[in-house]
Amino acid sequence: MSAPKGMAGVDRRGFFMGAAAASAMAAMPIRSFAQPRSDRPILLRGAYVITMGPGGDLPRADVLVRGGEIAAIGPALTAGDAEIVDAAGQILMPGLVDTHTHIWLSQMRGLFGRSAETRYFPLVERLGAAYRAEDMRIGTLFGAAGALQAGITTTLEYCDNIRMPQDAEAALAGLVESGIRARFLYAGHDRLAPSEPLDIDHLARLHDSRADWAKGAPVELGLGWRTPTADAGEAVTALAVEELARVRALGLPVSTHISGDRGPDQLAFLIERGLMGRDMLLVHATGADAGALAAVENAGAAIALTPITEHRIGFGLTMLGHYTGTASRVGLGIDGALGGAPDMFAVMRNAHMVQTAASGDELAILPREVLRLATMGGAEAIGMSDRIGSLEPGKRADMILIDPSALNMGFPATDPSALLVYSAKPANVRMTMVEGRILQRGGRLTMLDERAVVDAAQASIEGVMERAEN
Repeated sequence: MSAPKGMAGVDRRGFFMGAAAASAMAAMPIRSFAQPRSDRPILLRGAYVITMGPGGDLPRADVLVRGGEIAAIGPALTAGDAEIVDAAGQILMPGLVDTHTHIWLSQMRGLFGRSAETRYFPLVERLGAAYRAEDMRIGTLFGAAGALQAGITTTLEYCDNIRMPQDAEAALAGLVESGIRARFLYAGHDRLAPSEPLDIDHLARLHDSRADWAKGAPVELGLGWRTPTADAGEAVTALAVEELARVRALGLPVSTHISGDRGPDQLAFLIERGLMGRDMLLVHATGADAGALAAVENAGAAIALTPITEHRIGFGLTMLGHYTGTASRVGLGIDGALGGAPDMFAVMRNAHMVQTAASGDELAILPREVLRLATMGGAEAIGMSDRIGSLEPGKRADMILIDPSALNMGFPATDPSALLVYSAKPANVRMTMVEGRILQRGGRLTMLDERAVVDAAQASIEGVMERAEN
């Protein structure tokens, strides 16, 4: 069998797992997040706690978790029969917040940009058309599992490959199975014409039945909206505005791509029509000038920046200061397989280096500010800062432990923010907790069979490429 276009010279039987992996995909064991929660409290003892909140940094403190919530923070806490996690010498901080990604295509990692035939947008369109519902579930689960292992506790999944209701339902199942906190953004697909409607009725049904399919998992819904431009035509414009209004009537938040050459025109459309609001997250905001950013701020809207993929795709350099100097709600994102692994440390490092290099000022933006964008700033951007983003009593227990006793790390006497931005890697994340559940410990996921997930992803992309070829 010949390789798909752009895959010439690859021995796919050797690169992928073949029939064994296909069998694994069909019968992958999942230990669902919907398992009953243990009532036993968890006490994380003796960590260097970065609260990212009013409490600042606490060089040696305990954090008590009870019922999925942070119950107390302070020295020498007691909690009866609590499970004790020895965090001495480690950094305890809020989980990383990914404000924009496309997890569903995680199996495509490594396929992009190796030749003219593997440019990102056309390749995603071609392979995405060959996905089946099970590929949506596997890709979503694979991507979410990798995010959790890397310390990302919250993600906004812009699911733009929904061709039928089963695709959305399968992707949602992957999120629920993973245990990650997520906002599932219901979008269309690459071959859906702007004049063709999204299935808002299905989104509304999912919203109404959330208690049934979420099974207690911290997964909520939103809309991945298609922002038109002024020259899109009245029919396309009317449809887009109607879909936006219907979703807002449901009380659901909205994310929308403002990107590439069309970015300035899309943003101008939003401004002229008065369509922005606190429920809207603008992704990339390519080409936004100072006046447009002032309009974004006045409307209360937020911005998601994904520096690695914005640079990778050629959208230009992402200058953090250009956005944060005007907009108060700005977060960072992974943006899916184009950028490689779900590594928020790499995103922070990339963004910080570009800002300092372009400005000629080493202190143009401080590491602590970049760290905030990946935690509390991200939570503010997506409207979840009342629940996550900082370690404070009463907030949800979404947090990570980072072990600095590795050859790539170290531990400064004060303020480890530069260490985290410039040295930390996903491998240094030794625990990931979401809703008070430890989903990763010692670098291993606790609720998923990692080997089965990887094998399933490999079998999935092999099948996708075979179907795309035919």
